[in-house]
Amino acid sequence: MSATAQQPSAKKKNKTGQRLLAIIAVLLLVNIAAYYFYGQIDLTQDRRYTITPATRNMLQHLDNRVEVQVFLTGDELPAAFQSLAQSTEDLLRNFRDISNNKVDYHFTDPLGKDTSALATLAQFRMTGIPVTINAGKKGTTQKMIFPWALVTTIDATGKATAYPVFLQETNTQNVSRTLLNKSVILLEYNLANAIHQISKKEKPAVAYLTGNEEEFGYSIWSAFNTLGRYYNIDTYNLQQAPVIPVRYKTVIINRPMKAFTDEDKFKLDQYVMNGGSLYMNINAVSGSLDSFRSAPRFNAMPVELQLNDLLFHYGVRVNPNLIEDAVDFAGIPLAAPGSQGAPEIRPWVYFPVLKAGSEHPIVKNMGGILSRFVSSIDTNTNDAAIRKTILLASSRYSKIEAAPLPVILESAIEDVRPATFTKRNVPAAVLLEGPFRSFYAGHVPQSVQRFADSLHLQVVPRVKSPGKIIIAGDGDLMVNEVSAKEGPLELGIYRYSDYKFDNKSFLLNSIEYLTDPDNLLEARTRNIDNRILDPKRVEQERSTWQFVNIGIPIALILVLGAVFFFIRKKKYA
Repeated sequence: MSATAQQPSAKKKNKTGQRLLAIIAVLLLVNIAAYYFYGQIDLTQDRRYTITPATRNMLQHLDNRVEVQVFLTGDELPAAFQSLAQSTEDLLRNFRDISNNKVDYHFTDPLGKDTSALATLAQFRMTGIPVTINAGKKGTTQKMIFPWALVTTIDATGKATAYPVFLQETNTQNVSRTLLNKSVILLEYNLANAIHQISKKEKPAVAYLTGNEEEFGYSIWSAFNTLGRYYNIDTYNLQQAPVIPVRYKTVIINRPMKAFTDEDKFKLDQYVMNGGSLYMNINAVSGSLDSFRSAPRFNAMPVELQLNDLLFHYGVRVNPNLIEDAVDFAGIPLAAPGSQGAPEIRPWVYFPVLKAGSEHPIVKNMGGILSRFVSSIDTNTNDAAIRKTILLASSRYSKIEAAPLPVILESAIEDVRPATFTKRNVPAAVLLEGPFRSFYAGHVPQSVQRFADSLHLQVVPRVKSPGKIIIAGDGDLMVNEVSAKEGPLELGIYRYSDYKFDNKSFLLNSIEYLTDPDNLLEARTRNIDNRILDPKRVEQERSTWQFVNIGIPIALILVLGAVFFFIRKKKYA
């Protein structure tokens, strides 16, 4: 072959080499850029990687740096926890980018070389969960998993504030796909809310009213302890104060047993008109398990609080009745008549486990709420401008009995027949929002007028900005159990059930919604589709899909390589 014939071939080879070098250079630049600059586009149908606007706004306006230490890592982490850890890292990486590196994070193995990690966990009472790990032929082993994160911020004065966050939705060893999915759904809210809380310059003020024989003492220890982490909470005697100060963002009225006077109602009404919010747990009917101490039955009687006219004006009525639920209920211990054996946990229809009555952020993705002798709530259309949202309701197999009515302990022995429970989803807690008008705008009773004149008060006829009121028909929603050995238990723990109810979350979410205009509850409303594979098909078709995912791509590469080789050989033959 002549030299002139070889020149084009050499040029082609030179161009091919240059192109190959250019491709390699581009790939290297892309990899370097990807290492230093992280970004993502959320193409998922459920938008699982998209940060809500409220969270984004909070992260973009942080004053101080935030460090998140995640303890969910280590060798032999079970697959379910690996997925949760990966979701946590993806979310925190997103937080870091949005906050312009004000938020940073790192993972620490508590069982690794860093011995200070266990001391940190102990300091903040972040307990581990023992899980069983399948080691194949070696059998099974036990390992402690710590699904926790510690969020810490340091202000300009050098003061550090830390906030522990439990990454798993429920403290249980039985990690199901449903539980994992719920944990992933609430990751953004739980971590963002922790950052939001420790970044506040001061805690909002909340008042717990006394003076009308409200619940007090060890039975609300957990509620006070929980709220005290986020709010400056004071007790405030309504009888001894001329007005409720507007410095209190929210006022809590919990299980009052003494009737409210006209002056009391005037104080509440004008507090709302001046921008305050109310959270009310009302017992419209008397009754508790303690009522059985002296006899195996009692009569549940209406409780006259004289609040009906005020609440009806705002848009609701708490009815003097009891909701009974045939499906979702808590049990009580009871031995059959004449039985010498230990008591059994029997269904108790008077303790409905309430569920979310809407998609509102306060209750979205929330578990069951334990109620005890709860009353139904009706809404009215007195003022179309007031929006009514059902927060909690009973199941579709419910019924209502008006007070007075006999409550008999031995009725728990009888079989529950759902067919006789014909009421569906009876409302038990309602949120009211809108431009409330004063109950006293059109007419002021003489006693109230004298009271107002003595203090030189003018009746405020309407709120300046939309107000918020939450009313529940049960005075026990924020009451905790008290153990003779352990003292006050955590809110949501019920001595006759292994299930931890979500009463604490309902209380916190409610007060947050009423108190904080910048609340991040929107992050609780996201839905993530739980696409679960059929376990039977996975086992039966394992070999087929392994071949499809591994064998076919390799075969295609071999075929394409052979075709390319054949074409090249023919071209340069």
